[in-house]
Amino acid sequence: MSEAQSPAERVRRAYVQWEATKGASADCFLDLMADDVRAATALSPLEDHPMARERVGKAFARDYLESLPLNLDMLAFPTDEVVDGGDTVVWIGSCRWRDRASGKETETVKVDVWRFRDGKAVTILEMFDTLGFARLNRMI
Repeated sequence: MSEAQSPAERVRRAYVQWEATKGASADCFLDLMADDVRAATALSPLEDHPMARERVGKAFARDYLESLPLNLDMLAFPTDEVVDGGDTVVWIGSCRWRDRASGKETETVKVDVWRFRDGKAVTILEMFDTLGFARLNRMI
């Protein structure tokens, strides 16, 4: 990967790889992240749910990303648009997953906001139907 690529180009390529591998390779995203990256969902941190936790550092991001295909089958993860705001990149798309244990499926629009500093992502905010995923994973 060339350093001349903009953050938006790098994000776009990562999502293409993520979908192509059906979520089997977290490295496409981890390569974009700073060691102290902060990742969170739009779910309130006050909620008593694992998705509500902010994940700090690449190790936590890796655990989160690698846990997804252990429990879920990715059915689709298309990109609709990548908005290039320089050091702020917004990925807009959707995702569809099937729970391996129950066979239940969920599909949601998804928006991720990536903020870069010195060429590495320092924050990532995921916005998607967290309730749908909580129900899918039998957590509520």
